[in-house]
Amino acid sequence: MCEICGLQKEVCVIRASFLKKSTWLAVALAALLLAAGPGWAETLKVSQPNQQLYPDPDFSSTPLAPVPVGAEVTVQRQAGDWYKVDFQGKIGWIHRLAFPQAKAPSRFSLPSLLTGGAVKETTSDEVALAGKGFTPEVEAGYRQKHPEANFAMVDKVESFKVDEAQLKTFIQEGGLKP
Repeated sequence: MCEICGLQKEVCVIRASFLKKSTWLAVALAALLLAAGPGWAETLKVSQPNQQLYPDPDFSSTPLAPVPVGAEVTVQRQAGDWYKVDFQGKIGWIHRLAFPQAKAPSRFSLPSLLTGGAVKETTSDEVALAGKGFTPEVEAGYRQKHPEANFAMVDKVESFKVDEAQLKTFIQEGGLKP
């Protein structure tokens, strides 16, 4: 029997060994997160003119400072379309439209590992177009303007046939309004 905890010596040794490993792992993980966090901050370069640093993620707030084209800002976090940044020692918010659209992550970053990296966003014109319907004429025009777009999946989805009764059941069970 162990004199300290009263367990059998074999159990006490195993328990102590496990606790040492758990503690070491927790300390190592904390050190990694604390030490590496600031080093992984993303730096973005402003590419659009007439940009402002705001105290809140809201265009109606009073700007803190102008941010010129070519200025580099360090991103602290993102909230929707806004980035909280450090610009020349001033902390504030700047809208995502101030930056070029990244085609691919330029370097290793923790946010891209956690979220999967950059995604091409849909423009408001494309959303409006989708709401009106993607007619054959509209599709032909879009294909001509965007030859790099891959329409294979669109063509595949368009080829699916759905039974009318199954569709009605799906709409009713899902509480959808046609």
